[in-house]
Amino acid sequence: MSGTRRELPVWAEAYALLRDRIATFPTPGEIRSVNHDGEDVEILGYWPNAPWTAPADAQRLVFLGPVNERTAESLQSAGWTETAKMSLLAGKPEDVEQVVKLPDTSALFEAPMNDYDVVEVTDFDRPVARGRMHYGPSFGLLTDPDLYAPTDPDTARRAILANFAGAAYGHGIPWLLLVASSENAGTLAEGWSKATDLSFWQQG
Repeated sequence: MSGTRRELPVWAEAYALLRDRIATFPTPGEIRSVNHDGEDVEILGYWPNAPWTAPADAQRLVFLGPVNERTAESLQSAGWTETAKMSLLAGKPEDVEQVVKLPDTSALFEAPMNDYDVVEVTDFDRPVARGRMHYGPSFGLLTDPDLYAPTDPDTARRAILANFAGAAYGHGIPWLLLVASSENAGTLAEGWSKATDLSFWQQG
């Protein structure tokens, strides 16, 4: 593999854990992760300087920061396709929404797991939204909540994020980091700001 890679921030490893992946560090500035079967190889790092060649066994690439157009063109020529764009948002727990009123028919549940905490919103005992947060040394890392056809998607999503914000504030965590879809990142709620971009690529 050629090209130089920058040292990654601490939250990058946590992003693998948050998605039930096992992370390793094959080279400086690069995180290689697999699922619990040791398959589905993903490589995460900053956009490398061209020229750069993806590992032969990689099935997904995740790049942080501004696009390197030469590298993107090289990947496309090698059969890679960009499949998603996301953004990392940052906010202080005390500056973002911490309380969201749910309908009387809804309830919210919390459960600590090994690598992250889970919050779930139900409506008439049916799960309608679920989110995860990993506690890092100075941050709580979240991903966009999964939604299961809730009647009010915005309220369900906000309720989960608000619950995590309150928990982070209670634990004295100074920063919340949220990997959000481009759509959700495009309508930033109060207290959140964009920190960097993530570009996802798939082979084939």
